Amino acid sequence: MFAQLVSTYHLHPIVDHFTIALLTFGIAAEIFSTAAIRFSRGRSGFLAVWGQKLASASLMLMIGGAAASVMSYLTGDAEADRLWDTMSPAAQQILTSSNGVAYLSHAILGQYLMYAFLILAAWRVMLELSSRFEGTRIAFLVVATVAAGALLYQGKTGGELVYEHGVGTSSVAAQAAHAN
Repeated sequence: MFAQLVSTYHLHPIVDHFTIALLTFGIAAEIFSTAAIRFSRGRSGFLAVWGQKLASASLMLMIGGAAASVMSYLTGDAEADRLWDTMSPAAQQILTSSNGVAYLSHAILGQYLMYAFLILAAWRVMLELSSRFEGTRIAFLVVATVAAGALLYQGKTGGELVYEHGVGTSSVAAQAAHAN
């Protein structure tokens, strides 16, 4: 049933774009928020207020993005199962690399990123709820920035699957049906 919904409504690319946007903007908002709050040096004013508003936005974006990452993983898994037999060997290699760098394959990286963003969202909530975590904010920003870079790389590999190998396009499906 779930796989049928994913296929019928092309949910994987829809969810992926939300995931990328929510998480990228959430991390960017957190970076700008931290900078604004630190530059305001505890004084009230435009910079401090702006920093607090960005912090609130970051929290919501990170939570929503983490939830979207779960859906990205689940819809991607359903699409990979459905489309595997129509993929070229080169596309299969991008999806599930077996050349020694499997952690960079689209599917494996998607699973790692889902867990990473769930942990980052929980970490961000803890930063909001407990002042004891405030000392880890810079570490959070570094880890989140690296994770955002990995997310953008994964988006690149997804683009390669579609735009260079035609995975999921009607022309590749027609070729696969014609070959059988």
